[in-house]
Order: sequence, then structure tokens, then C-alpha cells
Amino acid sequence: MKTIFILLISICTTANAQYTQLISFDEPTNGSQPNTSLFYDGTFLYGMTRIGGTYEYGTIFKIKPNGTGYVKLLGFKGTENGRNPMGALISDGTFLYGMTANGGKMGKGTIFKIKTDGTDYLKIHDFVGSGNGSNPIGSLVFDGTYLYGMTPLINTNEKGTIFKIKQDGTGFTKIYDFSATNESYPRGSLILGGTFLYGTTQLGGAKNAGTIFKIMTDGTGYVKLHDFDSSLSGAYPICSLVSDGTFLYGMTESGGKNGAGAIFKIKLDGTGFEKLLDFAFVANGGFPKGSLIFDGTFLYGMTSVGGASSKGVMFKIMPNGTGFSKLLDFDGITNGSSPTGDLIYDGESLYGTTGSYVGAFDKGTVFKFQLSTNTGIAENALETSLTIYPNPSNGNFTIEMKETSTNSNIEICNSMGQNLFNQVINASKTTINTGLKSGIYFVKVCDSKGQMHAKRMIIQQ
Repeated sequence: MKTIFILLISICTTANAQYTQLISFDEPTNGSQPNTSLFYDGTFLYGMTRIGGTYEYGTIFKIKPNGTGYVKLLGFKGTENGRNPMGALISDGTFLYGMTANGGKMGKGTIFKIKTDGTDYLKIHDFVGSGNGSNPIGSLVFDGTYLYGMTPLINTNEKGTIFKIKQDGTGFTKIYDFSATNESYPRGSLILGGTFLYGTTQLGGAKNAGTIFKIMTDGTGYVKLHDFDSSLSGAYPICSLVSDGTFLYGMTESGGKNGAGAIFKIKLDGTGFEKLLDFAFVANGGFPKGSLIFDGTFLYGMTSVGGASSKGVMFKIMPNGTGFSKLLDFDGITNGSSPTGDLIYDGESLYGTTGSYVGAFDKGTVFKFQLSTNTGIAENALETSLTIYPNPSNGNFTIEMKETSTNSNIEICNSMGQNLFNQVINASKTTINTGLKSGIYFVKVCDSKGQMHAKRMIIQQ
């Protein structure tokens, strides 16, 4: 495998010293237009570019959080292994899994897996159109047995599917067909909460402005939780949802008071819908195309346009809709423009991609945004009361509180803010067996006094 070393680190000489550009894509060498989100395993950030690379069909790459160690793991070739990846990679601890929107045997897209060193690539499924879906543009989600995903519009009569497949490519099953009579064109990725999968459709519903739904992992129990109605609650939710265990949070690409999109929340049972924010272009961004992440205090996200330079913004907002703050204005000159993926978090910084960069190559960037201590996402000021060891661990670790703890609640979230583990403890020292895969996680302990303690944890299998 050819390893390419590029001068990657250079802290931007903008007024915002928190921003660092890790790489500027140049198309033939390392890809172009990284419209997908990143994945972090504790050592490397992994991502994909939609086009570029040797065959101009996109790439898979990895890079360290300090900007060194860039490696192009794969160049997509089209029929042989797919082309134009549009979602993020996920991991089972050994392999990375992803999808391409096009290419493969029938030109309708593929599902693939590859090891983190770029070896053992395997195309595990070819989409064929009618019958099993086509042209997936989201990401997969894994429950330990099956990978789940969605495909959007197939033709005028078929409006998209939900499917599951095993890691070795067997057991592909289409578990749900969207139709013109309910919802259509699922765009974001599914999230898993207990026995239900939650997601959104860009179109369909009572006002043809999109919906929120849930469905059981066996394909039964489908429930439409919400119909978007454009001006009141937003329209066209192309972003994925995130959950804190009580509410689902998300964004719509357009609609809302100003037609620029909105941030919303809704309970897992479909009640309690609330619009938290109307985007307004210059003031706070517009047309969000990525998803939110949640750290237990703030929601973080990006918009593709709007802000001071009309190139998009990075922001934070509290789950009750207060505390909105614009963290960064993308300017298209020093820090990229048009971010379309999700942010991820390593405990100290946010990482993301921009689809365009008016500078060296104008092919997109990977960036790092160092969070100051007052942003709300850094480890809690009370963290000295909480000790986790060993850290890194293999998923089995000990939590120790300085004071005796009774009826304290432990939550473990991933870098996307999804709650993956909950347990109540009644001792100051407790051993936890999470069963979680390799990656960066965040342990939050709410003690009996209502005080929150937080620590970053790394699992390495």
C-alpha cells in the first residue's frame, strides 16, 4: 500500500486560534469533497472522500488528530468495489464498515468492510435497485449481530427501504419499504435505541415535508412519530437524529420561521415536539446538512451556509433551546466552507470536514477545533472526584469516587453523543464491564447530590 506523507499541520492565522486545518485535499493524490463524517478509534481519524483518488471515485483515509500520519487506505474503482461514498464509517473493533452511493456490480451502490490498516477489503453486498434498494447515502448502525441501513428513492413507485445484513454479507433482509402513502426518501442514518431504530425521511408525511419514525429491528412496530410542516416545525430533515435517552434531537435542512432550517427535539414516544431554534442565515447559519452531537450539556452542530461570510457556521446550543453560541464562521479563505458532515469529539477538540476550501486546492478539508474550558464540552470541573482505571482499557474498568456514592447513575456516550450504557451504582468503587468496542467514550456520573462528574475513556480491544 502506498503511504503518502503531506505537510498537514498548520494552525490558521485567523482571529480564532482554536481552529487547525489538518489536511487540504488535492483530488488526484488524496481525494476530494469529504462530504462524509469522521470516525475516531482513539488513535486515528478515519474518513472518506466522495470523489478523487487514483480512479476519481473517492477514497478511504486515516489521519492522526495532530495532523500527522495521513494514509490513503483505498481508492474506489467503480464496478469492482463501489464509488462515491456518502456516509460515515463505523467499526466493530476489527473492521470498518461503510457504503458507497454508486458503483458495484449493478452501479447501484455497495456495502463493504476493510481493516484499519487498509487490508482485507471485502465488498459484502451489491445493491440492485428494485427488490433490495439502491444508492445509499447514509451510514450503517450495528447492534452486535446485524448492520442496519437505509436506501432512498428507487423509482416513482418505490420510495426507499430499511435493511439489515450480517457482517460477513449474509442474511441481507429488507425489513421495511417506504411508500407514497406514508413516508419517502430516507436521507439520514438510523440510530439504535433499545429494540427500536429511529430515523427521518426527507419527504412524505401529511405536508410532504418529511417525518420522524421508529421501527423495531425485526421490521415490525413501525410508528410515524412526527410530520414536519415547513414553517412551524421545519422541513426536509436530511440529518440524522441523536438521543439523550429521553429526547431525540435533530435538524431540518429548510423550513422554520426563516426558511433556513430549524433545530428540534421530540420524546421517544413522539410526544413533546419542540422547535428549539430557527436558523436565520447571517445571524446563526442556515441549511444544516450534518447531524448534532451531544455531550450531556450542549448540542453541537454545523450549517452549510450562513454566518458572517455565508460559508457556514459551527455552533452550540443547550437542549432546552437556550445558550446558543456561534463558535466559528467558516469564511472560504482560511478555514474552508460548506461543512456537510457531522462533528465528532475526542474529549478536547471537535473534528469535522468541509466540502470546499478556497485556498491551496479547493477540494475540501479536515479540521480540528480546540474547545476552551468554558464551552461546556470539556471534562467537568468536578472531574477530580472521579477516577477511571485502567484508561485505556479493554472495556472492563473501575470507577472510583472520592466520596461514598449511593444511587449514582453512570452513563457512557460515544463521540456522537449517543448514550450506549447506563447503570446505577451504590458504592464509591465499582467495576464495570461495558462490552463496548474500541473507540473514544465519555463516562458521566450523576451522584446522589445531583452533581455531574465526567471523564474521557479510551477502549482498545
